[in-house]
Formats: sequence, structure tokens, C-alpha cells
Amino acid sequence: MNRLNTTDSLFDLTWDEYVLAVEDAYLIETGDHLDEERLPDICAAYDIGMTPLGCAIALIEGRRPSRHDDWRQAA
Repeated sequence: MNRLNTTDSLFDLTWDEYVLAVEDAYLIETGDHLDEERLPDICAAYDIGMTPLGCAIALIEGRRPSRHDDWRQAA
């Protein structure tokens, strides 16, 4: 089982928990469901330690999470 590790240790989520949290945040913010085409973007956000809410915001803004973004500002 993989756990998301961040330098701040704000949360400890498995991949499945992370995806559900991103989907929930996206649904709350937009009223729409995420499609499977967004999974690579969610995976990139998970890999860099972005919070689920930060990932949802990035997806809403149409940005792809990357290691070069200042993603801590989006959270």
C-alpha cells in the first residue's frame, strides 16, 4: 500500500483515498464528475505531493500539475 508523503505531513492517503478526495473536491466545486482522462493529471499531482484540493483546483483551472508549478500556492 502506498502512502502519500509530504514534507509537511498534512495528510496520509492511499492512492484510492487520494483519488476519491480529488473527485469529491472537484464535484463540490463544479458539480461535475471527473472522467478517466484526468487520471494521468491526478497521478502527477499525487506523485508530487499536491493536496487533493490543490489538485482539484488545478484541474478546474485547466492546468496540468507538474513538478515546476508552485503547487503549494494552489493548496
